[in-house]
Amino acid sequence: MTHSLNILLVSRRKDVLDHLEQVLVAADFAPSRQHNSNGHVDPLHGVDPMPDLVVLHLSHLWREELEAMAALPPDRRPALIVVGPASDVNVMRLAMQAGARDLVPDTQVKADLLQAVQRTHEERRRPTKTAAGRISVFMNAKGGCGATMLACNVAHVLAARSKQRTALLDLDLQFGAAPLYLDLYPKRGIAQALENLAGLDEVALDGYFAKHASGLNVLSHAANEPLTASNISSAAVTQLLNVALRSHEHVVVDMPRCVDPMTTAVMQRAHQVVLVLQQSVTAVRDATRLVQWLRAEVGVAKDQLCVVINRFEKGATVAVEDIQNALGCNDATLVPNDFKSVSECINSGTALLDYAGNASITRAVMTLETRLGGTSAQTRSSMIARTISSLLPGRTR
Repeated sequence: MTHSLNILLVSRRKDVLDHLEQVLVAADFAPSRQHNSNGHVDPLHGVDPMPDLVVLHLSHLWREELEAMAALPPDRRPALIVVGPASDVNVMRLAMQAGARDLVPDTQVKADLLQAVQRTHEERRRPTKTAAGRISVFMNAKGGCGATMLACNVAHVLAARSKQRTALLDLDLQFGAAPLYLDLYPKRGIAQALENLAGLDEVALDGYFAKHASGLNVLSHAANEPLTASNISSAAVTQLLNVALRSHEHVVVDMPRCVDPMTTAVMQRAHQVVLVLQQSVTAVRDATRLVQWLRAEVGVAKDQLCVVINRFEKGATVAVEDIQNALGCNDATLVPNDFKSVSECINSGTALLDYAGNASITRAVMTLETRLGGTSAQTRSSMIARTISSLLPGRTR
């Protein structure tokens, strides 16, 4: 039975089109093809209506071809699989900007292309059960600035106080520690979920989450998993996010501090990118470089970037104004230094909201959570207002 997915194969080489068509026809797909032998660099020149999926074989004009795809408005951009030199960093970067779901090496077309197309086909067949959720990504400007602590506690407040269906994804598959912040020791994790990606849906994914008493779902590496090389493709993490968003209102991602195609793919999906730094020259320098990359290469808008100064000290040599001027922002969120409370929470696996609900650092976390789409700070303000109002003369209780 022929699959209903409308696929367009695009290449400047007829022999490549013949080969791609042969691979897909053997799997019961019925692709159409476009042989771009004219002077146009736009792979979709003259194509109407748009297909569901474009399989683009890159030519010597790969830069112009990918830039043309990236220039399409997101709502008019079909799903894209790129066939080309997967080891070229510049190709990977432009492919991600063009919205590519996968980058298939020329040498592995037969196996990898079919898997990528089948994943796209399965995604289109699955109905969306809930409205699109929000994605908030946390990243350290410099190692040890506290992004994991904030990601865990913001996700906990979203679930416990704002009552949002929330998932916390720890994408550091080597040294991620998010579950320990919440006293969780998952038996299965992301690696196992990715091994079964072809059949992964909301029900299956739920079995990989570690469950916190607040209702927060946590996905990380398994507690006893041996240390191995971390290798998540951008296509795989995109599919994982898609499944998580179908069953959650908010997905909080604790991102390892690196720049690669996987990081780029997640950042491009984020509603808010939370960059965490401290008041030091080295942290500000690295934060400045990351902000430049996020804006110029990833396309993160100014209002999507949330700068957080963790362990804030009023009399520090590097002042808040210095940081805001360097990063081009004027609304940094300040999280006060409370080393004792944070240390005790981490060592006991207790969330700040449960350990010290009225502490200044917890109130700062709630303010940040509300900025990212939660309601905890609004709820608290309303309760205080009602309490004060009830104590005023002439008011009845």
